[in-house]
Amino acid sequence: MTDAKGMQELARPRTRVALERKVINVDGHRVGIATAGAGVPLVLLHGFGVESMLYAQPLARLTHLGFRVVAIDVPGHGRSDGIGPYPDMAAYARRIDRTLRKLRLGKTVLVGHSMGGRLAAELAASRPERCLAVVLLAPITGAPWDQLRRVLRWSPPALLGYGALAAADVLATIPLRSDFPQSWKLSRRIVPSVQSMVTRPWNALVTGSAILRAPSSTDVLDAVCDAGVPSFVVHGDRDHLVLLNTARSTARRLGATFVRVADAGHSWMVRDPETFPAIMAALLDGELGAVLAAHGIVRRESGTPPRAPSKLTFQIEHPAERRERDEA
Repeated sequence: MTDAKGMQELARPRTRVALERKVINVDGHRVGIATAGAGVPLVLLHGFGVESMLYAQPLARLTHLGFRVVAIDVPGHGRSDGIGPYPDMAAYARRIDRTLRKLRLGKTVLVGHSMGGRLAAELAASRPERCLAVVLLAPITGAPWDQLRRVLRWSPPALLGYGALAAADVLATIPLRSDFPQSWKLSRRIVPSVQSMVTRPWNALVTGSAILRAPSSTDVLDAVCDAGVPSFVVHGDRDHLVLLNTARSTARRLGATFVRVADAGHSWMVRDPETFPAIMAALLDGELGAVLAAHGIVRRESGTPPRAPSKLTFQIEHPAERRERDEA
């Protein structure tokens, strides 16, 4: 197991990078996107009930690793139109797929957080030829999640309790005691998501229903694995919404590299914007960098500005190391 503690640092930009927000028309539907940088296309799909701009800080930092970041508001979130009264997860993935085709990004690194992780897996399964790699952050996939989803679907008390836990997680994302400037920035970005949930509650209900009715995620993961899409699963070991064993199950199913983030909850990449870019930098030094090189892609990182270390530590576990541990 490779220990990345204290090793990876992210170059902080000399000038502030701001994501450009706009709304595009995709088959007659409004889709909100945010973009920045130049280089290897990296597409982010966000979690349930929020919008892409909540991830603006880590995305801005990724541009200095040679990525062109594109964050898409999932249908019914942010500036994107909803998708109808009774869609399934595949319908969400198809809308995103058509968005990517309109943007003409070519092969991309797909990154998905939580619900976005399931959508990224759906896209990688249906369009593997357009994926350089898929990076799943606390994805709602894997056999343990499928079991929990069935419980939540048929038990209203369990669903209510899970919803309360999710609300508490959102509040815990804001570091009120430890970092007031960061708390202020995150609060301003969370407010639009809360306003959207209040003014358009039907979109949350439709999306939540699609998640609960989704078919087994293991079939999707098997399709990604069979297609040979390079995969990475990143998870906080204090995630109470999607438990650590769920992420390990996903990684085993995919044959993926697994990254364990110490003392991190469900939305750690938002709370500490330095850590995910630091993880990506470490992966670019290893398997992800080899994937890009195999496609003849040369990244161009931006300069050597002052460095800011990530606040969280992480460990990278390679598939071969996991097999040796399981066999021991």
